Amino acid sequence: MGILEDRVVWVTGSARRVGRAIALACAREGADIVVHCNHSHDDGVATAAEIRAMDREAILVQGDHARRDEVEHMVATIGEQFGRIDALVNSAAIFPAKAFDCTGDAEFDEVINANLRGPFLCTQLALPLLRNSTAKPAHVINLLDAYLPRPYAKFAAYWCAKGGLDALTRALAAELAPSIVVNGISPGPVLPPEHFSEEKQALSAEKTLVKRWGKPEDIARAVVFLLASDYVTGANIVVDGGRSLA
Repeated sequence: MGILEDRVVWVTGSARRVGRAIALACAREGADIVVHCNHSHDDGVATAAEIRAMDREAILVQGDHARRDEVEHMVATIGEQFGRIDALVNSAAIFPAKAFDCTGDAEFDEVINANLRGPFLCTQLALPLLRNSTAKPAHVINLLDAYLPRPYAKFAAYWCAKGGLDALTRALAAELAPSIVVNGISPGPVLPPEHFSEEKQALSAEKTLVKRWGKPEDIARAVVFLLASDYVTGANIVVDGGRSLA
């Protein structure tokens, strides 16, 4: 029996990359999974099928997690299927590079929407189902960023969004206690962005204490740890191979 046996876990952005690893890890620990995608429908179908092959229940919800009407529809679907959410993992994010003086309003809004407004809406609209959780307390986990205290150039909109999400994590930990615990996980160099060159990947690995990139499964294990921990809230677990100390 897994440590998350029969819990219902909604992982946003779980069709691929880190979100997929989180969904699969939770399923291996006995959870039923709500897989979410926006554009990556085929990947979402494949992820859900892989979870069902573990003899766990999985449904796929599709939509823009930064649009209130689409999140309302997704939450309604989850409610009809499960009647509750025991844990919400806000994993969906985008990471576009853009110089500050070239960032237009639409580009800024897109990044803020994906990385901050989306988690805000998903958490807010999921509250009734989280409060109906059979696991006491219910959990919300937000994926932050290990580089947030020392941001680098050409990602100003992204850092604004992740900084806001960090503040939201701590604010909700205070406001939603004791029935819901809220934590953050800050990945470092875990999975290279698709635009990273081999040279840039090697440089990032060298700057960690362990001299390598992490894996999506490293983040997934941290998620499982938090979901099994009822006395941790308002915390931020940094998973960066020691990059922040190097």
